[in-house]
Amino acid sequence: MWRIRGRTQMTIIVMTIATLILILYRMSTNDVAATNITKESQVQLDDSGYSTVPENIDQFAKRRAMESNILNDIKGHRKYEDRNQRIMFPNGLGLHTNENEVIHTDNMKQNSDGTWNNGLPTFKGARIVHLDLKGAPPRVSYYEEFFPLIRNLGATGVLIEYEDMFPFNGPLLQDLPAYNAYSISDIKRILHLAASNDLQVIPLIQTFGHLEFLLKLQRFMELREVQKYPQFTFPNKFCKSHRITVCVVHQIVALHPGIKYLHIGCDEVYYLGECVRCGLMMVDHQWSKKQLFLHHQGSPIRYIREKHREIVPLTWDDEFRDLSASELVEWGIPKLLEPVVWKYTPDVVNSIASEVWNKYAAVFPAVWIASAFKGATGSDKYITDISENHHSWMDIISLYSSQLKFKGIFITGWQRYDHFSVLCELLPIGIPSLASALAYIQSENRGMTVVPRHVLDLLKCDGSLPMSPGSGRTRCNFPGAEILEAVERLYLLQMNVDRMLADSTLKGWMTSYNIEHGFSSPSHVEHATAELDRCKMELTYIERDVRSAMSDVYDRYTISEWVSTFLRPLDIQLQTLWDAREKLLSRTHWPKRPLDILKPSSIAHNL
Repeated sequence: MWRIRGRTQMTIIVMTIATLILILYRMSTNDVAATNITKESQVQLDDSGYSTVPENIDQFAKRRAMESNILNDIKGHRKYEDRNQRIMFPNGLGLHTNENEVIHTDNMKQNSDGTWNNGLPTFKGARIVHLDLKGAPPRVSYYEEFFPLIRNLGATGVLIEYEDMFPFNGPLLQDLPAYNAYSISDIKRILHLAASNDLQVIPLIQTFGHLEFLLKLQRFMELREVQKYPQFTFPNKFCKSHRITVCVVHQIVALHPGIKYLHIGCDEVYYLGECVRCGLMMVDHQWSKKQLFLHHQGSPIRYIREKHREIVPLTWDDEFRDLSASELVEWGIPKLLEPVVWKYTPDVVNSIASEVWNKYAAVFPAVWIASAFKGATGSDKYITDISENHHSWMDIISLYSSQLKFKGIFITGWQRYDHFSVLCELLPIGIPSLASALAYIQSENRGMTVVPRHVLDLLKCDGSLPMSPGSGRTRCNFPGAEILEAVERLYLLQMNVDRMLADSTLKGWMTSYNIEHGFSSPSHVEHATAELDRCKMELTYIERDVRSAMSDVYDRYTISEWVSTFLRPLDIQLQTLWDAREKLLSRTHWPKRPLDILKPSSIAHNL
């Protein structure tokens, strides 16, 4: 009989001792819990069979920490302990902890329904839903259903990013509107619908960066900062670009009477200071590129402040993050505008340094923030998941609300990454994510992991909402839900096609070499493409259904673009595979190897 020696024997002894310690500790805590249970007439069990008897939150946290340390000691991992762990509380409540944040468990409270919350107040700022019209602009009739829905979900306003969908006019701007742009009567109808639903309207029009819709035109090429890049202009007050900006702002304001805010963009100005005029200005004034940015940005902002004193300009904040507080104050930025701090990743706390928040708190009376409910996780995504970006933003509110006023949150829903990119997730596809975000922002339960029942009722859902694509089907009846249903089918079909293409049989018997030479095993070809006919038929049905569903929300131009972008490539892929299969199965006999021996190039090579 063999004997256990050395390190193995010691490991077994350590694990046995640790297990006994854990058992004894569990028995002691159970004894304490049992004493408390005798005071209750009945112990209730939740659906999973676990007791719902309350536990002191300090005891709970200490117990979990001790158990974790014991297990880490056993595994030898304790010295590598992750500081970004998530402490899980009863009923699925999770509170993020990291080196910038301390969760005080004595603030934890148990709600009447048995869930835990951290006692933090709900977010009281404005909740503004972003409508990105530079792609897939909805029919005006869609707003008749969409606005009441988001108002009932908790939205207080809409940020409408017009770009070339605005009906610009006059000799300077008449070339700007898209062929399918909204008319003046359309805009008035949209504003009336918003007002009828108590939704504040904030227009957004780019004035510095992301001016592709203007600078792409031959007429405005001379205004580009870099001639080959139609993103950025040179907005000097003595230049034509300034006159265009003033005219744009004037027409937007004129068609939006009574607005309190105007968002003028100014984000992602990548190629600043590249043109000769900018270079000379930097030399003359001894400015850095950031200071040049502040000078350029000040041009449209000062015009708004002088001509429309009742309107507060808003701008994206990313170009401010590397500036010092003294630079911002020196250029008068805090008195001219309110910044909108944006970040669309799941971990905002660690993505935006605390120094940025401390700087903003020192110079700005108030700021806005911007999260994303769709259009921020992939430029060509056609289906979205329910984002946790809003969870992280509420952590930011908790951390900095004592030193900084947060006026509101823009819940952005991007439709294109820029003017030239393809469409990403359509607005109706993002509605479950938007509903979840609004529910979370308004909730005291910062550990909410499911969509509340009242939200499901507003969306007219039969069952719960899948939290990620492929995890289930969404059975709801909100405006545009039929589009989401068809797109979910497309997602599942794409998964099936990907599995078929990844199958080892297809990789081994249907390569380009096999197809070129018509040389393969019929049985293996049939096995590799067993699902092909069904996939082609399903794609035909999906296209029929998605065209029908989209026609209630979008015009024919959007439908055509979406089908060309997301359905046509898959159709071509399946047809190519089908043609290859037919070619391979048409053979009844095959040549001797080597297969290239009859090719002229092969003969010449062997001479």
